[in-house]
Amino acid sequence: MVFIILILLLGGIQSQECQPYGVRLFLGHYFSYLRNTQDLIRIVFNTEQECKDQFIIEVVDNKSGNKLMISQITYYDTQLLNMTQIYEKNETTHFNYETFIHTFKIGLRNIDITASTSYNYTIISKQNQILSGPYKFDVPQAQNEQKMIVFGDMDSNWVKNYSKDTFDWLENQVKSDKRYDTILFTGDMAYDLESKNCKQGDNWLRNLSVFTSRYPFMAAPGNHDWGNNTNFDFFRANFGSLFLNEYNTQHYLNDFFSFDVGMVHFIQFNPIKAVYQNDLYNITPLIVEQMRNDLIQANYNRENVPWIIVYTHYPIYCAVPKNDQCINNFKYLSAFEDLFVEYKVDLYLSGHVHTYQRNKPYYKNTTAKYLKNDNIYSQYQYPVQIIEGAGGTDYGEQNSTYPESPFMEIQNPNHGVGVITVKNSTHLYFEHITVADNKVIDSIWLDRSTIQTSKRDGFEVAMWVIFAVLMVITGVSIYYKSNQGKKLKNKLLEETITMVVS
Repeated sequence: MVFIILILLLGGIQSQECQPYGVRLFLGHYFSYLRNTQDLIRIVFNTEQECKDQFIIEVVDNKSGNKLMISQITYYDTQLLNMTQIYEKNETTHFNYETFIHTFKIGLRNIDITASTSYNYTIISKQNQILSGPYKFDVPQAQNEQKMIVFGDMDSNWVKNYSKDTFDWLENQVKSDKRYDTILFTGDMAYDLESKNCKQGDNWLRNLSVFTSRYPFMAAPGNHDWGNNTNFDFFRANFGSLFLNEYNTQHYLNDFFSFDVGMVHFIQFNPIKAVYQNDLYNITPLIVEQMRNDLIQANYNRENVPWIIVYTHYPIYCAVPKNDQCINNFKYLSAFEDLFVEYKVDLYLSGHVHTYQRNKPYYKNTTAKYLKNDNIYSQYQYPVQIIEGAGGTDYGEQNSTYPESPFMEIQNPNHGVGVITVKNSTHLYFEHITVADNKVIDSIWLDRSTIQTSKRDGFEVAMWVIFAVLMVITGVSIYYKSNQGKKLKNKLLEETITMVVS
């Protein structure tokens, strides 16, 4: 009898250690320029112990009802995040925390997106026991309008319940089966991910699956996500997105990725070293290079993917008094700002300041050219900038308003989220919703029907200029020779006539 009880107890402990938590979706490299057909949607979750090869993802086509068992036929990986080992030689900080991160990559050989784009999925054990779910994911499609949620600066401690209303709003979207193609998170989670022996971050993982199990979560890292050694260890292991290894260095850990969702090209970048003026290893030029190369490709593809949206944690223009970044980010980020103008970026999203703020199109600390009719922006020469940092956090002041500034159109300190709806190739709608009452308190349209974009990079432009100059020189040369020929012919004719008359 005692033996049976021990077996049951050990089985219960093992079951708990292999219980998935923090279920979250990410878009895979099918949506980056790699177009990897075996990396469409990533299903990621954590367990307390390794539990490797103990899970099967069961996927059901919501259109046909067909059940697909996806395990060994797709990519599956288990990764250990051992914060104890990472900090064992750190002189000031020591952790006793580890977690195991499981990643399933669903590819086009597993599902048929030409027949259906909506699927339910369940995490089950090899003993056919349901461990977590069922959940749902939708595959973004270019032929439909796209909808994205954007917010940032949110924790899940609920000590003062500052983020609870945002969680409740997101949970209601899931329960109502509202379709969004992705969540753009503008940085700063949990406050901070590695605090309290990483329990703060672990608690964040356990709570956010309310909405990340339904909508792909594409996060920009914030300054509260970078950890005690400033290497973003917890963030990168749990939220690492579409990083490309060719730019990776010891000090630059791929602070850049991009992806397409339907008619929108999204770019995320992390200029933390530039805005805090501690770029000891001169990393910023690497990110600028990636940004330029990416924008060149995006402009070549603009007929297929007409919109370009950049998001990050850091605003270029904000209004917090005596804040160095609000005063100087337009200088610190000037190399990026120049690229946004050159390649006609449409929208710039950020967080960091705990408020909602929409700015006019601005460039080099002055108003850029644009037309505005009611809430419709057109012929803008620089992206409209929006701060979505009102997700709710126990950290810092709450519901603060800041002095009116020349670049500011509207601000609202109440907790809220933004929703982007891409209607077609020329019209995009943005609205900001206060989550406590589910009211739209600000909205704008972007009309890019009259905006001309160039597909040519600097080298090609230079080649065309040289070609044009050569054509002009050739034309002048031909004209000169032709004219000289006529003069010579006339001279010979005159001499002949003179000789004949004589």
